[in-house]
Order: sequence, then structure tokens, then C-alpha cells
Amino acid sequence: MPTPHLQRVAWDGARVIVHASADNDWAVWFANWLNQQAGPPWGQLVMDSRARMVRGYGYESAALESGLWRVRLGDLMEERPDLVRPLAEIFRETTDQLRAAAA
Repeated sequence: MPTPHLQRVAWDGARVIVHASADNDWAVWFANWLNQQAGPPWGQLVMDSRARMVRGYGYESAALESGLWRVRLGDLMEERPDLVRPLAEIFRETTDQLRAAAA
């Protein structure tokens, strides 16, 4: 398998986390997964994003959260290169699951 492109993984991850955070069950699942893989405070960051989006302003809120997550994930993968592949895989799998749930 080729090495994932960090910028692509960061953007894909940001999009997936924001999309998943619209639903409490998905947000909790993602928060738990990130805490297990990267450690605290990553799970809390997911829940904070969810809270901001719930009281936010639709597209603008989602766009802001996506930008924040893109930077966070980029920094995380630079600090923890061992997480690049697991993050790329979970983002790909979650995208598939979210699509299937929406169908």
C-alpha cells in the first residue's frame, strides 16, 4: 500500500470528523477511537467540535470546524507518524459507513 499523503489524510479526516460530529453517537464513537489511538485530549476535542456545531450556524460552523481539524490532524500526524496509516484507514472506513447509513 502506498504511503498516504498527509495533507490528503488531514483534509479527509477533517471532513469525516465534522460530518460524523453532526450525530452524537458517531461523535462519541470517534472521540473514543481518537482517545485510544492518540490519547487525551483528542476525544474531548471531537466533543467540543460537536457542541460548537450544535449551537453553530450550519455551513459556516462546519467550515470553521473543518479548518480547525485539518490543522489539528496535520500536527498530530507530524508528531505521531505511526498514526498516519490508522487515521487514513479509519477515515476511509467511516466515509464508507456514513455513505451507507445515508442511503
